[in-house]
Amino acid sequence: MPIRVLDATLAAQIAAGEVVERPASVVKELIENAIDAGATEIRVEAREGGKRELRIQDNGAGISADEIEVAFQRHATSKLQSSDDLFAIHTLGFRGEALPSIASVAQVTCISRTNDVDVGVEIRIAGGELQDRTPRGCSPGTTFIVRNLFYNTPARLKFMRSDATEMSQISTIVTQYALAYPGIRWTLLLDGKLALQTPGNGNLLDAIIEIYGLDVGRDMIAVDRTSQSEDQEVRIHGYVSQPSTYRAARSYMHLFVNQRWVKAHGALAYVIEEAYHTLLMKGRHPIIVLNIDIDPAAVDVNVHPTKSEVKFRNQGHVFAALTKAVREALAEHTSIRSWGGFGGSTSAETLNRRVELRAPSREGSAKRSQSDELFAAQQPRAFQPASEPQGSPDSAWTPAAPSDIPAAIAQPHTQQSFAADVAPQHPLPKPGEAKLPMLRVVGQINETYIVAESADGLYLIDQHAAHERVVYERLMSERGQAPIEQQSLLTAHAAELPPALTHILVEHRSALLEWGFEIEEFGDGTVMVRAVPAGLEAGQINSALTEIADHLQHAGGSTPSDWREAMLTTVACHSAIRAGKILSHEEMRQLLQQLERCALPRTCPHGRPTMLQITQSQIERQFGRKG
Repeated sequence: MPIRVLDATLAAQIAAGEVVERPASVVKELIENAIDAGATEIRVEAREGGKRELRIQDNGAGISADEIEVAFQRHATSKLQSSDDLFAIHTLGFRGEALPSIASVAQVTCISRTNDVDVGVEIRIAGGELQDRTPRGCSPGTTFIVRNLFYNTPARLKFMRSDATEMSQISTIVTQYALAYPGIRWTLLLDGKLALQTPGNGNLLDAIIEIYGLDVGRDMIAVDRTSQSEDQEVRIHGYVSQPSTYRAARSYMHLFVNQRWVKAHGALAYVIEEAYHTLLMKGRHPIIVLNIDIDPAAVDVNVHPTKSEVKFRNQGHVFAALTKAVREALAEHTSIRSWGGFGGSTSAETLNRRVELRAPSREGSAKRSQSDELFAAQQPRAFQPASEPQGSPDSAWTPAAPSDIPAAIAQPHTQQSFAADVAPQHPLPKPGEAKLPMLRVVGQINETYIVAESADGLYLIDQHAAHERVVYERLMSERGQAPIEQQSLLTAHAAELPPALTHILVEHRSALLEWGFEIEEFGDGTVMVRAVPAGLEAGQINSALTEIADHLQHAGGSTPSDWREAMLTTVACHSAIRAGKILSHEEMRQLLQQLERCALPRTCPHGRPTMLQITQSQIERQFGRKG
């Protein structure tokens, strides 16, 4: 076939395919234009999945009557003057592709008026061709009405999903920008029904509450950290969820670069979830709303047709700043999971007050924001311990010094005890810095859970999960990159495992030796174990080796650092005291003291909670002391 130049209309439709993939793409491009125009209110309406009609209205600067037709020409934009501007972009749009792309595959009506004139203008375009232009009385701002999307490209129309799916995509886009721009009042209507409306008061936590509800809002932790390197400054700010609040998919991870929404996947998602390492169970993902503020010259936003991906000039610094900001916030503010779903020491009365505050806020009449109430409710309460007889062994109000802790628990094959788990580099917390409330041991339930009390209620501590956290942090802090301490067995242990796992273990025999295991092959399905990591119980050898083999089998591209971390988690799990073990009062007290010294005491390395709280208010309600 001969080479020829494509028809202008066909070329425009092909180009539109890069920008306009589905109705949600139209919404994204048009609300970005509204934001760039300085709008403080944006209203989005969609009918029949957006295929029949989309209406996006804003109160921004508007388009002047003598420029409105130019706005629909390819590569026409007010946001770039020269190629140098590409390397310091301060706006969401800049290519001049959105309006002509949309107009080439739909029937578009644009109504706009600037503040300096009394009458606006309305133009109608179909398939890229101007159909009509008339004066129009309207409020300042711009309204786009996009009807019959892909009416002239039926092949594209066939790829549209169901109305419900397309509506979901539109809702996702509006939600992303409502979180990126809490100072804008957003309204979303789907088939005439109100789906979302934010207050637009500039408070991000209020926007989160409006979108995800009070329960999620209550469990969000503020993040605000600035990191400085030689050539750039990076500020990470927003909110992340408590480890106890999670979702099964990453779609609740909202990430913005200079308030531009970018996809939280790949390396970006990894570095964020790395901050939750050992705090979330496998397959669980946090809720995050984070903005990365960075010099526009240090980030390239022109690497994807939809501008949903970016490249950083100093990627390592940005990723490190992101992980550190989230990790520090979690370490400082993670709360204890409460019985019945109430987090921390938050009382039912406080939640009721929040509900009362929320109702009038929709009408704009609330005198105080929900986030203000949440902040006030989360402040620590004064603690006045009950008087204890001096020198009482039951008192745990003031943790004992490490030298006061006897070697209470020693396994038959090791001299390790709780006292050995107290790392000297973790000093006693200063007043007001404790990561856990001061707890007094009451007793043990079912040889599994420690019962303790504090000024704000009752606590149930999972003895295995708590000791697992203690052992894990001890191994991480004391061992560093040194080989794990090994303990020889008096009699070799024959571990019978599935043949496939046995082969994997033998293949990685040198790595296992570094991790404390000395093994040799002894027939199909059996390995002889002659040494194990110090602290590992004889009865846990088979299960520990099975877990390690499973990890090696699915390690794939894991690094040696990943293998070591998995190994330490396994050793900690199988070295910790088990459920069903009777502990003396002194042993329980020592365990809680060591847990208090941990950097992240509220979860085990696998992400399970170490303790639950039953608040004083909940107890009193159950006994009818409070109405």
